[in-house]
Amino acid sequence: MVGDASRAEQTLNQARELDPVTFELEVARRAWENQAGNKDEVLARRQRVSSRLGAVAVAAPDRSDAWIQLADYLRALGNHEGALKATASGLKRDPVNIELWLRRTRAQVELGQLDSAARSLRHCVKLAPTHDGVEAMVRVHPTCTKCHSLFPTVGAQQCGHCGADGPARGAPVGSVRFARQSKFDIYFPKVRDVVATALDMPDRIKIQLTLDTLLKRHLKRSNQQCSRVLKAMSEEFGVAFDAPLFNSAVIGFLDILIADLIRAIDPVTDKSIDTGIRRRVLSNA
Repeated sequence: MVGDASRAEQTLNQARELDPVTFELEVARRAWENQAGNKDEVLARRQRVSSRLGAVAVAAPDRSDAWIQLADYLRALGNHEGALKATASGLKRDPVNIELWLRRTRAQVELGQLDSAARSLRHCVKLAPTHDGVEAMVRVHPTCTKCHSLFPTVGAQQCGHCGADGPARGAPVGSVRFARQSKFDIYFPKVRDVVATALDMPDRIKIQLTLDTLLKRHLKRSNQQCSRVLKAMSEEFGVAFDAPLFNSAVIGFLDILIADLIRAIDPVTDKSIDTGIRRRVLSNA
């Protein structure tokens, strides 16, 4: 629509009415990227973009993508405290969003809050152990064997929390990742989505599901509902199920059924998760 300003403006207004939040996110992205001038001018304009985006996120607090984009822009501006607050606001509405958790961990590392960062990264590992971003951050940030805080880098001279020698001095280091994780930890994100879809759970309930709520409470459901979950899991994992274990799954209590079905998944034949962490963690499953 170059050369037709009135038509372009009309189309923009239609887009704004259809989805105002997405419209503002796209406008912010373009305004952030399409900058010219000296360094100070670009910085000032980008600060205005982040301020406007912050107002958008506050006005639409359930939009995790707005908080993610805001956290990225604030980090690029060096405002790590602001990025930390943005992730906290987003996680209040979407507590299992791994992208927000990763950005929160990164902000804590950059602010020197290394013990808090270790807890956040440990939560990331539990929430999405096969996520590429989680695996990359675990590799980049080993833990101190004395205080269990994160090292800011793999080449750190000493621990920023307790002052112990770091990996650059040849000191032994640890990891937030457990030596072995169960299949429940590995498959939970996929199973959660399958169960939520099979039972027509609204998104606000789905994002609150945790391993505890699915496996450690007596969730009585009708046989028909359990059969729907059984069918959905069968369609999702197919031949990856160990037949005898799958056939012995108990109908009636959803938590028992889910536990039975996860135990029945054979990681050797399952091809849905194929990363280095899967091969390491499930090699002896």
